[in-house]
Amino acid sequence: MNLMLILQAVAQLPTTTPVTSEKTETMFDIVLKGGWILAPIAFLLLVAVYVIIVRSFELHKSSKTKNLVDKIAPMLKEGNIDKAITVCESSNMPIGEVLTCGLKNLGNPVSDIKDSMEAEARQQVDDMSQGMNYLAIISSVAPMFGFLGTIFGVIKIFYSISLTDNISIGGISGGLYQKMISSAAGLLVGIIAFSAYHILNGRIDRIISSMERQSNQFLNLLRNK
Repeated sequence: MNLMLILQAVAQLPTTTPVTSEKTETMFDIVLKGGWILAPIAFLLLVAVYVIIVRSFELHKSSKTKNLVDKIAPMLKEGNIDKAITVCESSNMPIGEVLTCGLKNLGNPVSDIKDSMEAEARQQVDDMSQGMNYLAIISSVAPMFGFLGTIFGVIKIFYSISLTDNISIGGISGGLYQKMISSAAGLLVGIIAFSAYHILNGRIDRIISSMERQSNQFLNLLRNK
């Protein structure tokens, strides 16, 4: 009798369904689902990183601000122009090239020396700004590529719905989240390029200010000589 009661109790226990483990996706797997549009976005990222590294290295060398005018002033008073030119050329800084241009034009009117130094300064600014236009373009184009990939994905989703006449929330959301990856990637690359563009431009502006200050100091030194 007791055995029968136990069997009946066991039979009345609720049945449990086996727990199925959901397949988890890594971030790399999710990125791969972004589609072919990620290829040009990745290319833009590589270009941006290259420009950032090269410009940062060059500007770091140029921003080692030394007051060359104070260094060459005693040489000018002694008339040792060749030594002053050597010091400026060996500085490996934009202001060194500008001062070298001024020193090589000594003997001409100060106004002519100033004009030659301004022309050299413009050339140095152009050299420092190489590649910056690429960062500006990438900061605008990369998000557009991302949105374009999302639009293509949405078009594909609705085209599939039109063929099957089967509207599934799971199907729509699953396909849409994959296509939103391209938008996120484009925005990320755009943010990197945009931020780097303004940071590097700020460093260039500081170098230009230093060049202007030392150039004026050099010209005043010539006027008072």
